[in-house]
Amino acid sequence: MRKGLLLIPLLLASCATGGKVNQGTYTPSSPPKTALDRKLEGARSQELPITLPVDVKKVDPCTRHLLFADQYITASDYDSASDEVKEAARYCSPDDPRYNYIKAVVLDAKEERKDAYKYYYKAAKGYINKGDYDSAFKCYSNMLSINPSGKEVRELQRYFRDEDY
Repeated sequence: MRKGLLLIPLLLASCATGGKVNQGTYTPSSPPKTALDRKLEGARSQELPITLPVDVKKVDPCTRHLLFADQYITASDYDSASDEVKEAARYCSPDDPRYNYIKAVVLDAKEERKDAYKYYYKAAKGYINKGDYDSAFKCYSNMLSINPSGKEVRELQRYFRDEDY
């Protein structure tokens, strides 16, 4: 009788959760599919970057080369990304935080950490001046991984002390 009473809560729990109990093993039901799951069904894996979400013919040359550099970075082709950054330098302002961030990422990937740190700092300052604190935080966190005790890190730290960061 006691064994039967002990199994009742187990059966009630399995009925309430919608899962199946087969010989003492609980198998949860799968969650409903999202729109992204339905879109990706049957799609083959991609080794190359996804197509750019913008028409590159309609953007300025600076943005175009930065987008291509970002795609090469995504594909871990840092030599081609470096070439695109060099080309972007012809069109971008040296104070453009997007340019400085992409350049820093390429330098960081090529193990040129000291130069990457400087460009991350320059990009972070540019993003802060524009009010884009999320992008500035990406730069700041990369700086932390290179030199956590640097004076530039301490200078930027005041922007990211609250609980949002």
